[in-house]
Amino acid sequence: GLLATDWTISADHLTYTFNIRTGVRWADGQPFSADDVLFTFHIVQDLEYQQPGAVDWRQVGIAAGGPNQVVFTLKSPSAAFPLALRLGIIAKHLFDGMAPAQIVASPFSGIRALGTGPFKVAGINSLAITLDRNTYADPQPYLDHLIFRTYPVSDPQMAIRAVLQGAADLVGGLEPQEVVALQGRTDVNVQNARTFTNTFVSFNGEGANSKLFFGDDRVRLALTQAIDRQRVLTEVVAGRGDPDPGPIPTGNWAYSAAAATNHPYDPVAAAKALDTAGWTLAPGAKLRAKAGQVFKFDLVAASRFPNREIADAVARQLLEIGIEADVKSVTATELVQKYLIGHNYQAALVRIDVGSDPDMYSLWHTGAPSGALNFSYSHGWGLIDKDLEDGLVAVDQSARLAAYLDFQAQIADRAPAIFLYSPHYDYAISQRVHGVRMNHVIEPEERFQYVTSWYVNTSG
Repeated sequence: GLLATDWTISADHLTYTFNIRTGVRWADGQPFSADDVLFTFHIVQDLEYQQPGAVDWRQVGIAAGGPNQVVFTLKSPSAAFPLALRLGIIAKHLFDGMAPAQIVASPFSGIRALGTGPFKVAGINSLAITLDRNTYADPQPYLDHLIFRTYPVSDPQMAIRAVLQGAADLVGGLEPQEVVALQGRTDVNVQNARTFTNTFVSFNGEGANSKLFFGDDRVRLALTQAIDRQRVLTEVVAGRGDPDPGPIPTGNWAYSAAAATNHPYDPVAAAKALDTAGWTLAPGAKLRAKAGQVFKFDLVAASRFPNREIADAVARQLLEIGIEADVKSVTATELVQKYLIGHNYQAALVRIDVGSDPDMYSLWHTGAPSGALNFSYSHGWGLIDKDLEDGLVAVDQSARLAAYLDFQAQIADRAPAIFLYSPHYDYAISQRVHGVRMNHVIEPEERFQYVTSWYVNTSG
């Protein structure tokens, strides 16, 4: 680790002991120590701290095990715990004695922010954030400065023009049409990284106004087989993504290729399954019906690209087998607060970062905390719940893998959603900049995981 030399895990997998790296200094020259780590996690455990994940941290014991040692004690084993430790550490000598709200408001949380990384904050204004090389960092970056320039949201092309005109060197988060326009140029390099953003259409199989449509496993399976994921990718984002046939993205180590082939794209089989389930297409009719009820439902989606466009692409394919999805656009906030959390929808287009760990407990377990985004069904979910429980507490990776492979097989058979794809994170780099690379992008800061290797040709 960056701030720990090594760590050990107890035989019962309840105690994690970390030896903190010595010789590390904050950007102001003050020594970094185990006290900073303890201070940070105790702030997160404070009842006044109301950020996501705080409740979980209050269940963890945190104490010093020695001058340069921190010990975490869990109530039950959690294979996903190490990933939770990616929390940014704050400097005790700057924030000691402050309440969480005061820390957020402190100038040391902004213009005077300090870290132990390769750069330190030199200035912040409405146009740019300037970082200077942190002379105490090890290793030292090649670059002397790193400047983040801001551009109007109303004119996203301005940032791209800045790179093309030499006023900036890198722009990320490109839309598909922007990638296509830039790929033929010789003055920029266009690259991409995989993400763990799961995109799917959730069926509310137990809602009062949707159970008629989605309460039958055969119907949901038919709908999943009616959708060509690659076609959606091509139509909406010019193929800039990876088809994901299940809840664990293709790039994840626990992804199941076998489960992905259980119910492949087959519109003919989908139509036959709908017929068997009683949703038939009368001669001359455009939509299927059952007992006088036409198969037409609302599909709610966030209005921002590419959400609405994905929903429209799915709707077009469903119409080909006699089912109408009426796409309704809402804001992203409305989608979550008004529809998803309370399950107040018939079908919804969901895009969510699921992270690099295959733990999907909060999203798919029936016992997930209330108020969380959750897409489980209350009936017939026992095997799925057990797989998620086993995967969460298993400490052997092969045991975790077995649990998550079965979880994906169970989800494939129950078909609570049409899983679609994970998008790429596309970015353009000036030809004068070298050493830029990215692996998977989960959190924004991961775009800079190799920033110490970036350099600029200054000769010629």
